[in-house]
Amino acid sequence: MGVPQQGDWKTVAKPGWFGEAKNDMLAHFDQDYGAGNWRIRHRLGPRLLNLPEALRLYELCYELHFLNPNTRFLWTKLFEQACEVWTEYESDVESGLDYSIQKAKAPHYEDVSIRIIMKQYGHQFGGERLIRVRADSNDVIGIALSSIHIPFVFPEFIESDAHGVQWWNRHRGSLEHFWHANKELQVAFKK
Repeated sequence: MGVPQQGDWKTVAKPGWFGEAKNDMLAHFDQDYGAGNWRIRHRLGPRLLNLPEALRLYELCYELHFLNPNTRFLWTKLFEQACEVWTEYESDVESGLDYSIQKAKAPHYEDVSIRIIMKQYGHQFGGERLIRVRADSNDVIGIALSSIHIPFVFPEFIESDAHGVQWWNRHRGSLEHFWHANKELQVAFKK
């Protein structure tokens, strides 16, 4: 079967959070459906977003948070205190502005989004320490700028939770909530 055409895909599951089990889950999808016969998409209303489109939306949420005068002080403190940011491993800094450089078991997009926003608006890190941007960070700025605290730009499109209450959907309307609640596993089907 060649590469499936648009419309040749059917949503079979809402897999939710992958985390550190991502590689195992993807291998399981290969085993169950065959390599190249499945894909992950994010639903935004009637649209299905591929990863680059979904990451641009992810980035937009961070950008709007940066531009919001009520949260700008968090960013100012980050620029002053951090020499760099990371999410999963300190080596995340090697990703720079490239979302595709993922060395950790769990994907990290927060740190890349922050670097992209900084570059776009002409800011640089001026601090002396690495700051982890994650909900369980040891740094209050890192916690505040984690995706669980970044509002999703279109909260009305966040899907109902098929997984019950999880750590990623306790903050309703957040970017993290959207990222996992709207994730769909699609499988190619033959006509």
